[in-house]
This record gives sequence, structure tokens and C-alpha cells, in this order.
Amino acid sequence: MTTLEQAQVAATEWAGDGDSLIKTWLINAILDEKQHRDIGKLLAQCAEIHVNKWLTERLGRQVVGVVGKSHDSETVDEPRVRFQVKFRMGSWHLETTRRNSAKNASTSSTGHVAYKSNEFDILCIFVPGPHFGVSGSKIRCIPVEALVNPTKPDQLVPRINKPIRTKYDNDPATENIISELKLQK
Repeated sequence: MTTLEQAQVAATEWAGDGDSLIKTWLINAILDEKQHRDIGKLLAQCAEIHVNKWLTERLGRQVVGVVGKSHDSETVDEPRVRFQVKFRMGSWHLETTRRNSAKNASTSSTGHVAYKSNEFDILCIFVPGPHFGVSGSKIRCIPVEALVNPTKPDQLVPRINKPIRTKYDNDPATENIISELKLQK
């Protein structure tokens, strides 16, 4: 059970020291387990900014958010690397909320639309720390090649299975991917 003090610390990491409507909502949501799913929706874009800064520091290359593209961020120099960032607490899934249109007709079997295998290069999973804070959080990187759906090679899997998660949910695997990206420059 999260205490009020723990919720305040976590909310301050995201929203700063001052009072705000967002910070008050976040504290209340952290304390109410029924709202935990909504927290991820609110913090997803903030997590993208955090991951971009983290990637920039690790890669020694600037990574910026993008708008109007099928990925969340990319390096500004060549060779360009495209990143998709997901905020995840429990299961690691890649379900998107795109519309079921003629363009996406072949990518939906569950009501969600699967990512195509050419939309990004690296998936970054942001797992928040205790009580949804930045402190104690972790970032995991998975190359898109590991996520290709074997029965539909032009699409990615909708859920990351246990063997893939086990392989990539650790610091050495993420550092290995970061090292490989540094070599590409």
C-alpha cells in the first residue's frame, strides 16, 4: 500500500515542487488502485521525454520526440534510429488504438491494430519505479527484429512473450543494444 508521502514524492518527480491540478490528480490516482491504469495513460508522454533524455545521454546522440510519424522519437543525425516508447507496469504489449480502416484492415484480429515491422527500429519500455515514480524506474530496449510476428512477418507481435521479455528485461541486454547503436554512428 502506497502512503501519502510516497505518492507525493512520485508525483513531485513528474510534476515538480509546486502545486498543480495535475500533481493533485496524480497523488490521488497513485493512492487509488482503481486509477492505476489511467496513470500510465497520463504519464506515457512524459515517459517519452524521460526516455529521450536517457537515450541522448547513453548514445551521445540527440534523440527528439516527433509528431505525425508512426514512431515516438528518433535520432537527429544519420544513421537515423527510430524509437517507440511504451509505459508499462505489468504485461508488455504493443496494442495500439489506431482506427480499423482500410489501411489497417490486415493488421487487426483483436480489435487492436498491430504495428507494422517497418515503423520503428527499437522499442523502449519504460517501467516506473515504486509508486509510479521516476526513481527506481527502468528502461528496457528491444530491437524490432525480436518482435516480428512469425506468422505475419510484416507485423509485430501484439504481446511480448515470456522468452523475449526474459531475454531483454535486464540491464546487460539494454546496455548491449545501446552499445550496438553507438557503433552504428
